[in-house]
Amino acid sequence: RAATRDTAVAREARHAADLALRADPWKVAREALLIVMVGLPARGKSYISKAIIRYLNFIGCPAKLFNAGNKRRTEGLVGTDASFFDASNASAKEKREEMAMETLDELLAWLHGATTGCGCGIFDATNTTAERRRAVAERCARESPHVTLLFVETICDDDEILTLNYRMKLVNDEPFDS
Repeated sequence: RAATRDTAVAREARHAADLALRADPWKVAREALLIVMVGLPARGKSYISKAIIRYLNFIGCPAKLFNAGNKRRTEGLVGTDASFFDASNASAKEKREEMAMETLDELLAWLHGATTGCGCGIFDATNTTAERRRAVAERCARESPHVTLLFVETICDDDEILTLNYRMKLVNDEPFDS
């Protein structure tokens, strides 16, 4: 029953979106889209994000990547030890959340200021906790003009692929995506 109800809700949502698009077919060309990547490190978030950015820019839609890990590195936290990422380390968790929200704010400022039509910003961070995703959604809900929010989760549990991803990042001297 729950699956049937979910299917019916999804069908109604698609129908409403279809009607809205028919009423204003250019609406999509004026959308501000924020893609929030979700996934553990070395699962392909940055790789997928860069591919999306290349494609959107190719078709003429301004798009830019905002990576929370890059903010951490530019703030002098390159090579931090594992304790910085330990969930029980409250001060480090607070700092990680602060940097993530600063990255999100930079993305939103760019999205509203740099685009006059369609525009897409990608928030590339782990975003694995429900708390973080809720904070992102709440922050975006306060935006005016409206920002469409899309969460994209990357999942990889193939040990061989993960090992190759870890090695590639180490060889290229690139820290894991965050």
